[in-house]
Amino acid sequence: MRKVKLGDVLQLHRGYDLPHAKRTAGEIPVISSSGISGSHNVSKCEGPNVITGRYGTIGEVYYHDGPCWPLNTTLYVSDFKGNNPQYVYYLLKYALKELMFGDGSDKSTVPGIDRNVLHMLHVPYESSIEQQTTIVALLSSIDSKIETDSKIIAELESLARTIYDYWFTQFDFPDENGNPYRSSGGTMVHNDTLNRDIPEGWEVKPLGDLLTWERGISYTSKDLGEGVPMINLASFSPTGYSQSGIKQYKGNYQESKVLHPYDLVMCNTQQTAIDFSKDIIGHTFLVPDIFEGDIVFSHHVTHIIVNEALKYWIAALFDSDYFHRYIVGYASGTSIMGLDFNGIEKFNSPLPPISILKQYEVFMRPIYQRKSALMKESARLTSLRDWLLPLLMNGQAIIEQ
Repeated sequence: MRKVKLGDVLQLHRGYDLPHAKRTAGEIPVISSSGISGSHNVSKCEGPNVITGRYGTIGEVYYHDGPCWPLNTTLYVSDFKGNNPQYVYYLLKYALKELMFGDGSDKSTVPGIDRNVLHMLHVPYESSIEQQTTIVALLSSIDSKIETDSKIIAELESLARTIYDYWFTQFDFPDENGNPYRSSGGTMVHNDTLNRDIPEGWEVKPLGDLLTWERGISYTSKDLGEGVPMINLASFSPTGYSQSGIKQYKGNYQESKVLHPYDLVMCNTQQTAIDFSKDIIGHTFLVPDIFEGDIVFSHHVTHIIVNEALKYWIAALFDSDYFHRYIVGYASGTSIMGLDFNGIEKFNSPLPPISILKQYEVFMRPIYQRKSALMKESARLTSLRDWLLPLLMNGQAIIEQ
């Protein structure tokens, strides 16, 4: 397959500044170097759009088939030069991956990238629109399945939050007749510690009476390499677990630093100031059942050790906005924020009877098992796509009509 300059296939243009103060709520996505980062009521580009980071997050490429506003942290394709826009999307993904990692080094942390440098890159090019469309059909079918899995995971997470709110915020857990407790006239009693009503028969206890915790492994870059998966700071996102953040740890470790599927972990560190929309400190997740063998965790992560019957309830409590706003009050530091676990230990919570907690576990466990199965499938599909991408772009693999 012949090679051409990337600038012969597409034209990149710098995005546009749009401070938060000048945005008006609307349906037009605002796209930054890290993806959709808000909305506006006016677009700068009509679809289809192919967008990549100019600085900030380098190497990611986004395809948006509709109007949008690409921010000035991005470059967008202003001219597809007659090519299939989705083919251009995959070609740009391939070109950036080669630029970032092609020589064996990792340049994803470079401070910025010049569009003129990208235009001069030599890339393999399939000029046949028919072949471009065939390549796109295969790769996009894989991406479509990955996206479907992500949507189902999001729906499962939403369902889990709804059940928690219904049972433990509104107190409409099933009573002995299967009816919603509070809505069906279940007895509520005033608790002086919380200064509010809770269901009759519930206790109030500080979380320190219910759990213990273990901090993870301190490590240096010399300890990283082919080894066991390590959950670390980068494994957390504002919405939970981030598969892309897993590191490989090759150092020594004790049994107490080994995690198992559905263990509860919390991020205890943050390298930025507190921002409720972006925070990871204090966020938790249950370790998904997607790993083979041991899983370890770094010193930026704390394993919350709790009775199995309490685990799903505690995990949902920690995931609530109320608890997050509480616990970040115990984060302190200048350039790096650290979490004081005294805040967790003295947090008073209404404690349901064990029978209700076991019922809740019965509801929750299949949800997390299904999430893990979908994560495994998405990981396999992502590996397949990433393996096929260079083969198809280079012409090393040909799709028969």
